[in-house]
Formats: sequence, structure tokens, C-alpha cells
Amino acid sequence: MSKSLKEQLLALGLAPAKKQAPRKPLRHTKIKRDQAVSADISLDQAYRIRKKEERHQKEQDAASKREQQRQRRLVNQKIAALVKKHAIRDESAETKRNFLFKGRIRTVLVTADQNDQINRGRLAVVYLSGNYHLLPSAGVEEVRTFAADHVPDLGGAEPEGEEENPVPDDLMW
Repeated sequence: MSKSLKEQLLALGLAPAKKQAPRKPLRHTKIKRDQAVSADISLDQAYRIRKKEERHQKEQDAASKREQQRQRRLVNQKIAALVKKHAIRDESAETKRNFLFKGRIRTVLVTADQNDQINRGRLAVVYLSGNYHLLPSAGVEEVRTFAADHVPDLGGAEPEGEEENPVPDDLMW
């Protein structure tokens, strides 16, 4: 009984004989550099392409920024010409006229007569390079045609929600 159980079963024909395929030795195949490059781009090429795209994007951004500055200068020149032609300046103006412009409260000095004309809509304010200038409404409408963001709204804020939440008549203050 020196034979193992496996050998005994094989001898009797009760166990199937297992055929083992001869093992193939593992071969390390080297990929040629030319084959890898043809399938994909090399790391150096990828960096060069990315750098070129970044440079191109920076150039486009700089060009668009220069164009925006050029457009802004043209608008400012047009407004300056209109201000020079139509501006109403009074050295005796001491009354402050406050208005809301770009989310902040701004001030322009006016006389009492000019303040009345602003309230009636005959005069308006135009913004130019950090200063506010009074112009007749015709000159302001001309500015609005090409630069509406330089003309602040002097109408004042309307009370919001007055119709939505009316004050009851029987409420005693």
C-alpha cells in the first residue's frame, strides 16, 4: 500500500487522468520605443502641446482685454465730448443731491433751481471717469444710446409691496 489513493484510483480507472499542458516559459517582451510613440504621444509632446494651448489662451485673453479697454476709451471720449458741449456747471452749487448708482449712494452738488429741474426730469446726471456731470435731458438721452450704464437713475426708489401689504385703516399708530 505504498501507492497513494490517487494513484490507486487512477490504476482502477475510477478517476480521470488529468492531462497537464506543458508550461510555456514566461517571456518578457520589450516594447520598442517607436511602437509606443506611434500609438500615443510622448510625455514631452503632451507638455509642449499643453504649453502651446495655454500660451494661445493667454494671448486671446490679453487681446479681448485690450479690445474692451479700447471700447471703454471710445465710449469715454464720446461722453467727454458731450459733457464738454452740454455740461451745466454752477460754482455756487452747495446743495448735495444724493442718488443710488451701482449699488452705492453717490452725491452731486447742485443749486436749488438745478435740484428742481432734476426732479422734473429736465436735467440728469452722467458718470464720467469718477465724476458726475449735470446735462440737459436731451444730452443724456444721446449718452443713453451708446452707454446706458453711465446714466444713473434719479427717479428714486418706489416703496415696494405697498399694494401687496396695505396698512389696515383701523390700525392706530
